[in-house]
Amino acid sequence: MRNRSSFGVLILLLSFSACINLKNAPQQEEIVDGNAALENVQVPQDWIFQELTDSPDLEMGWATEWQTAAVVDLVKEALVYNADLQVAQSRVEVSEQGLNIARYRMLPLIGGMGNYSRDFGNGVNTVLGLGSISWEADLWGKLRYGKKGAETNILALSYSQEKMQQVIAAAVAKAYYTAICLNLQQELITEMIDAMGQMQGINAFRVQVGAAKESDVVQLQAQIVKYEENLLVLQQSEKDVKRSIELLVGRYPQGMIELASSLPEVKEAIPSEIPISYLINRPDIMVSQYAVEKAFYELEMTKASRWPTLSLSSNGGWGNIPVLNVIKTPLFSVGGGLVSPIFTWGAIKSNIEIQNQFQQQAVTLYAKSYLTALDEVEGNLLALETVDQRIEKSEEALSYLGRTYELSQVQFRVGNENMFTLLQKQMQLLNEQTNRLNLDCERLVNRINLYQSIGGAAVLS
Repeated sequence: MRNRSSFGVLILLLSFSACINLKNAPQQEEIVDGNAALENVQVPQDWIFQELTDSPDLEMGWATEWQTAAVVDLVKEALVYNADLQVAQSRVEVSEQGLNIARYRMLPLIGGMGNYSRDFGNGVNTVLGLGSISWEADLWGKLRYGKKGAETNILALSYSQEKMQQVIAAAVAKAYYTAICLNLQQELITEMIDAMGQMQGINAFRVQVGAAKESDVVQLQAQIVKYEENLLVLQQSEKDVKRSIELLVGRYPQGMIELASSLPEVKEAIPSEIPISYLINRPDIMVSQYAVEKAFYELEMTKASRWPTLSLSSNGGWGNIPVLNVIKTPLFSVGGGLVSPIFTWGAIKSNIEIQNQFQQQAVTLYAKSYLTALDEVEGNLLALETVDQRIEKSEEALSYLGRTYELSQVQFRVGNENMFTLLQKQMQLLNEQTNRLNLDCERLVNRINLYQSIGGAAVLS
């Protein structure tokens, strides 16, 4: 009867613990709606408001223009060999093992032991074999909350890994186009040096016929040397940027990345409206959301520690122990233990308040990530609008400066304009050409930043 009663109590406890419903962690809508840190945020109407479950299509042609085959290949290489990404993947795998541990804690622990000894004095053999089972009843959901917290941590780390993939992909693309821009600037300076060399020949002839001074030749040569120095600086900068790309993709940093001969042409317009659901599903915001959920589960685990903990155990085996008069006898026992905090001097209450504050901090950090996402998109849209306007002005300036330089060349050849005036106009044209190159590169970089700010994947499929 006692065994039946014990078995009945065990079944009752299992049924009781299984019937306790766990509380659900707050989701995106609850976090946003009840977030005090977002009460003062008034989102303009130019954002498209849609249900968070919707996935509205957004025209992405402007993103595919800069995702050239060379950039995509480098990004894919980085996703495989980048050391930071490998560490991030390792963290996910560690977290998965932590989830396994949380699952095992909910299951019975099974153990066993065996012992054999012989007393040579009296020829007595002692044999003992025992097996044991112990199990902690999850009466208040503490273990299940721990399991949910471990699951949430895996999701958070997975999104952190995705965010890192985006950051590294963007860094590769921006560095690649920066290297092309530096290479094109070298071509401009080389053209300038060649043009000045031709000018120097004309000037040397003019000195021979007495139409110019020797100091003009020396001054021009000094300017050529200065441009050659600038060329060396650009070459080193290009090499450094290439080496940074090689580090990102896991290669030996020797600056041997092959570059395209020009920047990709940009034609597609940026969309004027972006669904706000794109931002809420950004990896960093999702990480913040799961941080709130994890803090919630940890708070519930701490609350559950106020109640008694019940553990059950059972041992069984076989023994041949003459000194204890146990001769080939089955051994079996069942037991249980109940541990309950009675007076902890406020420690449990303080722990609950600490976890409650951690949850409030997580909610506030979610609001911060939400505002950061809005700021990044607005900033990138403004930057793109500004750079497009600057490119228009630069095109206009290049037209005027190019024509001015052509006229000055004609006047210089016929002797109506001195070398310094021509050189000054040539430098103005070169500076504006360099500025235009930088603007083209800046436009590409801003488009990459915008794509990243709306949670774009590391590589488009």
